Amino acid sequence: MLHRKLLKTAGLVLGLMLAAGCQHQQQVAQQPTPAEPAAQEAADPAERNIIAVHLAQKQADPAFIEVDFGEGKKLYALPKPVLTQADMQSVQAVTTEDGKHFMVFELSEQGRKTLADVSSQAIGHFFLFSARGQLVGVSNIDEPMTDNKLIMATENEEHTKQVLQLLR
Repeated sequence: MLHRKLLKTAGLVLGLMLAAGCQHQQQVAQQPTPAEPAAQEAADPAERNIIAVHLAQKQADPAFIEVDFGEGKKLYALPKPVLTQADMQSVQAVTTEDGKHFMVFELSEQGRKTLADVSSQAIGHFFLFSARGQLVGVSNIDEPMTDNKLIMATENEEHTKQVLQLLR
């Protein structure tokens, strides 16, 4: 599983500028993901979200779930994901020439529309990526995402492999 020590080093301070889309990405390690427990328990195991993307913000809100990263860093996430594996067609690991690691999610037609709509309305907020209930990444929404792909930075090649293993 993901190393706990990554939580301290990664937090919300690791920012990477992506050439494609100029999205700032932030990385965190293993954390429980926001979810609706009753809905998760009621769902058939095959229907549970393998990958989920939740919208989060810095401001506390009673309708949101607190996600504590330690060291006083918190975000507040909507309990229901805005994107799930049903919105994704494929995922690919990518390493840039300068050695930065990413996961690129190719979205379905509905996923593309949702991503464009949500990202246009949520500039300054965050996407929390989870795989099988474990928080694996945080992405800052700094502009509308209309290139039909969702990109998540990963810590390194090993972190990418661990996330891909969770998605299997």
